[in-house]
Amino acid sequence: MTMLSSRLVFSALLAFSALSPVAAANFLDPASIPITQILQPPPQPGTKEYKADLGFLKNARATATKKQMLRGFIASHDGVFDYAQTLGPWFNAKNLPVTAALFSQVTADTKDAIEVAKHYFTRTRPESWKETGSPEKSNGYAYPSGHTTRAFVWADLLADALPDLKKPLHLQARQKAWYRVILGRHFPADVHAGKIYGQYLAKRFLSDPEFRKEWPAVVAELQRACTKAMDNPPHPITQDAPDSLKL
Repeated sequence: MTMLSSRLVFSALLAFSALSPVAAANFLDPASIPITQILQPPPQPGTKEYKADLGFLKNARATATKKQMLRGFIASHDGVFDYAQTLGPWFNAKNLPVTAALFSQVTADTKDAIEVAKHYFTRTRPESWKETGSPEKSNGYAYPSGHTTRAFVWADLLADALPDLKKPLHLQARQKAWYRVILGRHFPADVHAGKIYGQYLAKRFLSDPEFRKEWPAVVAELQRACTKAMDNPPHPITQDAPDSLKL
């Protein structure tokens, strides 16, 4: 990281801290994340990349159905146990207390990491989100997409515990990203960056010594519960994200 980049990251940390004081990290210190080595800057207005980004968003918004919008609104209230749609009803906090406790810590760390990245890039959201009647109140920054980042952190960690289910878990994460576009909350570049950032953060968690002390108990709990539930597989979730989303 260059001296200028280091200063900008530090400025982002200060800006975020001023707005929302960062609690002590559980496993991942946001200040340790080399943001500029992970994510490229978002497309800038006036460039052909920006025009393509905006054009994709407008087309996605214009062709979205009422059912898609409703599913998107529901998915906006996200949590790791949303993946019960893929894994089945056994995947819930009551049934998996060890898993719930660790993912609560993961989600808190991820939230702080997302905010630092958003305050570094300071990309404004597309105006289209105000047209959807979205119940989300905050305008905030757009890049990277926080929902998409969380979706891929959760999906990658769950796939590490349940490797045979990696593909369907990633398909649900991808669908979550698509909803952010059709709701007008994000440009496609935002959700693409969210995937990259989420997968990076998942690797950081899995390499952290303190996390690795707790992770085997979660894996064992998940695998036991999943094995017991094999006779009652969930119904496949709706998959309508286009190939052109490139996630």
